[in-house]
Amino acid sequence: MRESVQRLVVIRGNSGSGKTSLARQLKRAMGRGTANVGQDHFRRVVLREHDVPGGDNIELIRRTALHCLDIGYHVILEGIFISDHYGQMLRELVAAHDGDSAVFYLDIPLEETLRRHDTRPMRDEVAPDKLREWYVPSDVLGIPDEVVIDDGLTEQETLQAMLDRIGPVRPRQELPGARFL
Repeated sequence: MRESVQRLVVIRGNSGSGKTSLARQLKRAMGRGTANVGQDHFRRVVLREHDVPGGDNIELIRRTALHCLDIGYHVILEGIFISDHYGQMLRELVAAHDGDSAVFYLDIPLEETLRRHDTRPMRDEVAPDKLREWYVPSDVLGIPDEVVIDDGLTEQETLQAMLDRIGPVRPRQELPGARFL
């Protein structure tokens, strides 16, 4: 079996830690043929499911990531991905991937996540008390080479640290007919 050239990138952290913004920027930097598999989209939009142990979204996210890797995409998995609910799936996914993987945990203090949350449209839907209830400090997966990033870096410095860890990526070759946007 040949080694995969696709990268698997996992970006985790509490609500308001900057995951979604970083995943968007990382996808642009990695180029065409990079799939951004967002936990919130699958859980909240596709399935309208609460974040519960054994939730249907866990397997849907796993299968989506595997499918995208199998057809030649780099994959960015982005979400809170609480280790109690998603840890086993993420560890297995990283272990099974025969290419390079990079796992990042954005370890942002509760006070900073609350400050950031207050600037987001979602602040009207989710009260600060709910964020406090959801907050899990230092929720690392314990995957070898997992990178923990604290709030000491700017967003651009964090993005650059991620790109440095991921290394150069080969864009997916475009098929005739230019199917990518």
